[in-house]
Order: sequence, then structure tokens, then C-alpha cells
Amino acid sequence: MHKLWLGRWSKILDGSLRFSTTGAKVLRMELSKNYPTLDRRGFLTASLFSLFPIRLHAKFKSNPDVVIVGGGAAGIAAAHALQKTGLSAVLVEAADHLGGRVHTERATFGIPFDVGAHWIHSGKLNPYQNIAKNLGFELYPARSDFRIFTEDREATNAEAEDFWKTYLQISDAIEEAGEQGRDVAASEVIKDIAGAWSATAKFAIGPWDMAKNMEDFSTLDWWNFSDVESDYYCAEGFGSIVAEYGKGVEASVNTKVKKIDWNGNNVRVDTDQGSIDCRAVIVTVSTGVLAGNEIDFVPSLPLDKRESFDAVSMGIYDHIALQFSEDVFGMGNDGYVLFEIGEYGKGFGTLTNASGSGIAYCDVGGNWARELQWKSTEYRVDYALSELKKILGNDIEKHFVKGTATSWGTNVLTLGSYASARPGAYHLRTVLRQPVGDKIFFAGEACHRSLWATVAGAHLSGVEAAGIVSRQLASSWCDQADREANYCNLPQRGQTISPSRCVKRAFSE
Repeated sequence: MHKLWLGRWSKILDGSLRFSTTGAKVLRMELSKNYPTLDRRGFLTASLFSLFPIRLHAKFKSNPDVVIVGGGAAGIAAAHALQKTGLSAVLVEAADHLGGRVHTERATFGIPFDVGAHWIHSGKLNPYQNIAKNLGFELYPARSDFRIFTEDREATNAEAEDFWKTYLQISDAIEEAGEQGRDVAASEVIKDIAGAWSATAKFAIGPWDMAKNMEDFSTLDWWNFSDVESDYYCAEGFGSIVAEYGKGVEASVNTKVKKIDWNGNNVRVDTDQGSIDCRAVIVTVSTGVLAGNEIDFVPSLPLDKRESFDAVSMGIYDHIALQFSEDVFGMGNDGYVLFEIGEYGKGFGTLTNASGSGIAYCDVGGNWARELQWKSTEYRVDYALSELKKILGNDIEKHFVKGTATSWGTNVLTLGSYASARPGAYHLRTVLRQPVGDKIFFAGEACHRSLWATVAGAHLSGVEAAGIVSRQLASSWCDQADREANYCNLPQRGQTISPSRCVKRAFSE
């Protein structure tokens, strides 16, 4: 995804405000597909996804044990895990590449751009720490430096301090409600919190963190997200790591699943490339795709299962990416800029000069992202650049190279960015994870107990689903998959855990 930093802000020697990584609430995002680009002269060019070589099946395996539907992080992890069990498996993916909402492309800017997830959450607890190392990728820890602005100037230290105090006050109110077991909208518990920075703090916690406005997510869901360590980045792109890891599995891309028929002893999966008969299916597509009935289940799934798809619903979180020829933000690599946002939540937060690339991720979320996704790329790029000019000055346009924007909510293969429970619907998370008929199993970021909305959660959910399927099919199962599934299955809120394993809550994803 991408989570915001709940912890202690502190002043450092130069008098500017920083937000400490200790107790950081990590910014989350599990985002989108690529769209046309716009350079300074307004010329639109088509942005093509970069393609990574994977082993493809010209024809499906005859009667595999398992079909994995969806080639994102969960599907890739499930495929790797099943390889260790002796079970045969076919992974099918509707897009032309593996990775799902974790994808790095190079065509737009000529350098790596994470169209989707960018933050590698959960510190060294994230399995992708070891995966990246084993594949030869280098990771580095994320900074947490901020510049806070009013609508047209940099905030004073006192104003920035007021923002962080308001942020913590709102966050504490949400967490207190969740700790009490209240499954209500976050907006319900912060009605009495006002002040000059309240709308900006609500934006930071809602759209910029949860990909939803405050009225659209559950306080109990918020509370039950696990505490984890800080974030990392990969200059080559998070999607590059996932794509490389995906080369280790056999997959059929450009293969859209239309129907899953589980009426009988086995399961038949109908795709636009033919049908596959199998003993079990692991479904890893987003809850947006499932709620949209993009896959026909025969017979229909139980009512509570269908309700869970809509209850654990997709938020919208999009990048408006602007490339500059120099560091116009004056923060070095990977800083954060946040400006004062009005009551309607129309604004964005910015990751500046990502990995020194000159790319600024101006990220919108919630209702404003849902509205903007229908606007042209030109409109969105102009909007983001205009807002930055208000706070940084008109001269930054001299250094603007080009821009692009993502639209996860209109991407028919995802229909959203990452999922969280609606108010009053937290209990349906358990239903979402449950198998149906001992033949249809579910995995993905929305299915992980404590790391939902993250790539780590998606991966671990896929490993766990593969273990359940293996045991269900009475196959020999090596302990490795179980160990990996439990590697990042963090304790729930209220449980005692080691401070070295967990700090303050962790996107983001």
C-alpha cells in the first residue's frame, strides 16, 4: 500500500520538526495500473508496462491438483509453497504480467516507477526482506522527515506541532474505540475533535492511509492491524522484486477466469484460454473483483461469503507521479510533504524524490481519488503540479519533466487498491478467509489476519492457503511452508509481544 506514522514527533537540533521512526505508523498502499503520460508541453504518450520473462504454459497441465487464480503476491507465494509439497499446480493470471498490484514499469520515465505498492512494510519481519536479498536486490530503510505547509507557505514549528497533536488525538480516539471492541465508523468517534488542522489530520489517517474517508472504515479493523517495524525501499522498484520472484513459478498470463464450477467431486475452472479440471482452487483476486461478480461460481457461494466480499471492501489510492529534473522539495531523497487540506479532503500527500529518481509520488485516496480517477491524465497532472506551485513557488515548473497517474478503481482486474472492513463488518473478515466446500480456498492481502492491505500480508496469506490445501488433499507437506506462514503472523491487539518485534501499527499494502 502505505501507512502513516503514529508515534512521537520530536524537535531536532536545527529546530525543524521530524517524526520519529520509533512507533511509526507506516504509510500503506497496494495500488494501480499504468496510464498515459503527460510532459511539459502537454503531449500524451502511451505508457507501456515493462514485461518480465516468466515460464508460460502454451497448454494447461492435464488435471492438476490445484489451480491458483490470480498472479499477484498471494498467488506467487501459494505457487512457490505448493512446489514444496509435491502437488501439481497451475497459476492463471488475467494480466500480461505477474505481480498484480505490485508492479514496476520503466517505459514512462525511463527509470523504475512503482505503479502499485512502493513501501516494503513490516521491517525485517516481511518475507520480502529475505526474498529480495536472495535475489540480489538491495533494500534501504525509509526516512520519516516531513515538511508541513499551510495552503500557501511552510508551517511554523508551532503550526506543525499543532498538526501532529491533532493527528495523535484523532488516532488515539479511533484506537480507543477499537480496543473497546466498537465496530463503528472512525468518523463516529472523532466528532468532537476540531481545530485548524483537523481536516488535514483526517486526510492523513483516512484517504492517505486507509484509502477511505473516515466514515468508510471500521475502528475495530483499524485496531486489529498488527504493530510492526519500519519501512524499506528498493531503488529498482518493489515490483521488480516480485516479478523476479515470480519467475520461479510456472504461470499462464493473459488468462482470464470466467467460471469456477465446484459442483461435484472436483472443480472445473473455465478461462478464456480453455478449461482446467482440478481438485482444489485457491482464489487470490481482490475483493473488488469478487464483489463485482467478475467470476461466476457454480453453484453460488454461501450468502455470508458473498457478503464478505462487499464488507471487506476496496479503498481507492492512486499515484499522481511527477518527475522533476532536480530536487525541488529541498529534502533529499524520500522525504514527505503534506499541505493543509480543506474540510472536503481534497488534497494529496507527497513522497519526494523517490530513491533519488526525481519522481514525486503525489498520492490521493478515498472519495477524492474516486472522483479524480475519471479525469484525464492531463487534468490530474496539472492539478498536482498547480498545488505544489502554491506551496513551493512557480519556479518548480521549470524543472518539471513529465507526469502520469494511476486509476486502480477503474482497473477491471482489481477494482480498487487495497481492502479494509466497512463499519460494523469486521466479523466478516473471518468469513472471507474460510474455505468453501473443502474445494475453494481464498488468499490475498484482505485475507491476512493482521497484515491486511500489505504485500507481506498477501504473501503470507498465499503460503497459509497452500498449507491448508495441502493438508486437505492429504499430501505430504514439508514444514517450511508452515514456518513461513507463521513468520509474520503477528499477535493481535492487546497481546504481549517483544518490543524488538513490534512497534506501533503497520500499508500498503
